[in-house]
Amino acid sequence: MADTMKALVFTDFNRQDVQDLPIPQLVYPDDVLVRVRAAGVCGSDLHGYTGQSGRRQPPLVMGHEVTGEVVQVGNQVKHFRAGDRVAVQPLIYRPDEVTGVVTRRLIGMNLPGAYEEYIVVPAENLFPIPDSLSFTAGSLTEPLAVAVHAVSLRQVRPYDSVLVIGAGAIGLLTLQVLKLAGAGKVAMSDVNEDRLALARQIGADATFNATHQDFDQFLQATTDGKGFDMTYEAVGITPTVKQSIQGVKYGGTVVWIGNNQRVVEVDMQSIVTREVSVAGTYGMNQQDFARALQMLADGAIDVEPLVNRRATLAEGTTLFDELINDQTVVKCVIEF
Repeated sequence: MADTMKALVFTDFNRQDVQDLPIPQLVYPDDVLVRVRAAGVCGSDLHGYTGQSGRRQPPLVMGHEVTGEVVQVGNQVKHFRAGDRVAVQPLIYRPDEVTGVVTRRLIGMNLPGAYEEYIVVPAENLFPIPDSLSFTAGSLTEPLAVAVHAVSLRQVRPYDSVLVIGAGAIGLLTLQVLKLAGAGKVAMSDVNEDRLALARQIGADATFNATHQDFDQFLQATTDGKGFDMTYEAVGITPTVKQSIQGVKYGGTVVWIGNNQRVVEVDMQSIVTREVSVAGTYGMNQQDFARALQMLADGAIDVEPLVNRRATLAEGTTLFDELINDQTVVKCVIEF
């Protein structure tokens, strides 16, 4: 194995460069060196790239949706060996190098990420993936786990009516998880007709496009004007947050997944006077990740229609600008 690897380095806002970096070394006895095979591009990476979110600071290798093959294991690793196919749960708990306090860090944000040929992660963050599941499909385990976590936070009752706002990858995965959870009617809202067509293809019972439809008329047609039992907001900006509150019934539940704008404007009186419950959801845990991977392995969730752009690492210097400008791309995966 060579001493260096190719990596896509976020060197400045709105700029990434392919560089030769040293292959990372095992540090802890439970470390595992993984050869990256597929790494999904998350909306949070795009927002970090532009500086919009402030949650990615250059220089950094981004990327946290990853699958690959085990190359080397530390001397305390018992359950993995070279050649194993794995998905990486990207939230890592390790003692801080200075304080010794255990902290939660995300690869691709606080630690080097997966837009490089090799990464090192603790063995407890690895999950075996079956030969029947492609590396590309497996790389969507992390966003699917986010959807699983969001749906699990509040009880979805049989035949609940639900509106999912934002037909990006997270929203479309949330749609499918809600269906599995027993929701009766699941509608999707977005401003892109191509994405809404995909939502209908994978199971949306109704769709709403704010660019040419009236929301009150949509609520009347789909809920007899009562509003949805639950709404899930998967964008994170003021207009969609407002829609999540407007679209829910008296006494209903709003779940916010989107994490885009730090501060949004909300109609507090509408929440208070209609006794609406609002919940935030962030990330996932080990159980969510395991459940998501099992759903993919069982074929219960279909992610293939969502991956409508595949790229190489060499394309990374211009890829993010392309994705920002092309709203028809739902999920792009960098394949190695």
